Amino acid sequence: MSVDGIGGGGRNVGGVGPLDGAAAPDSTEGAADVGRAGEAEQSAATGALERLGRGEINLDQYLDGRVADAIEHLQGRVPPAQLDFVRAALRESLASDPVLVELVRRATGSVPPPRAD
Repeated sequence: MSVDGIGGGGRNVGGVGPLDGAAAPDSTEGAADVGRAGEAEQSAATGALERLGRGEINLDQYLDGRVADAIEHLQGRVPPAQLDFVRAALRESLASDPVLVELVRRATGSVPPPRAD
């Protein structure tokens, strides 16, 4: 008998659930919808970055839009005070993210100055 699922025995110790029935690994129900949602989000992010590069929006507008997209699923589920905290923490994290700074540099040709609040 195997405890870690490697080898014989067939016991699912500590597993999420049975490997047969509706939760079988070969089930792809709903997978296409998840992929489309990710593609739409990626497309929106790319479009906003392109708008930033063309000068149609500024860095603050870009960051605010990305934060709004990220917390959209929390609207109505989280108390307003907690939502404000999450929004501020995410905004600060995005503004100081080296990957984002590099994306902005590539899109606009310059590095944005640090935000003074």
